Amino acid sequence: MYSLLTAIWLCLPAAPLNPVEQDTLSDFSVHFSVGAIGPNGVLTAGPEFAVHYEMLAVHPILIRGGIDYSYGEVTSLRYPAGNLHTGLATLEVLYYKGTNGLIGYVGGGVVYGKQFFSPRQAASDSLWAKEAVADVRLTDQVGYRFTLGLRYRQLYSLEIGVTELYPDFIKESLATSNQTISKYKQIKTGGFRLTLGYIIPL
Repeated sequence: MYSLLTAIWLCLPAAPLNPVEQDTLSDFSVHFSVGAIGPNGVLTAGPEFAVHYEMLAVHPILIRGGIDYSYGEVTSLRYPAGNLHTGLATLEVLYYKGTNGLIGYVGGGVVYGKQFFSPRQAASDSLWAKEAVADVRLTDQVGYRFTLGLRYRQLYSLEIGVTELYPDFIKESLATSNQTISKYKQIKTGGFRLTLGYIIPL
């Protein structure tokens, strides 16, 4: 899929007859998308939903910011099993080329991730029995994302991307009645994503 999208993007017209009319996007738009994140060795595949606010900074540069939500299950034996809900605040810069019928774009930006981890009951019981772990959680973390996409008639989108995010997994153990010991271990929560979207010009 990645090779196919790259080939299509490279074959798009490099210089439309009228750049102002044929190779431009709306000044402002809202982009809704739904898709899936792939497994990364730690998390299973799961759904993703996103909404982005886009602004045409200057032809052919598009700036967008948004919020993503994804869900996956932690299945790696290196971490307690459980459900992970991830919220991302994103800010990206995209370079686009094509015509108003078909546009390809590529870009990247930064993401700020906030994860909510819910361990399975069996995992919680095991951690308490073996290490007196009273709480497990993930830290907030800044990462980055690369995006490659296509747009059809400026209304529909197909995107693939890679998000790199490495928060710390924290286990808090009870040392005494008044003290806790925190153990940190890095975990990868980003990965490959594929989404379909709909754009509403404003």
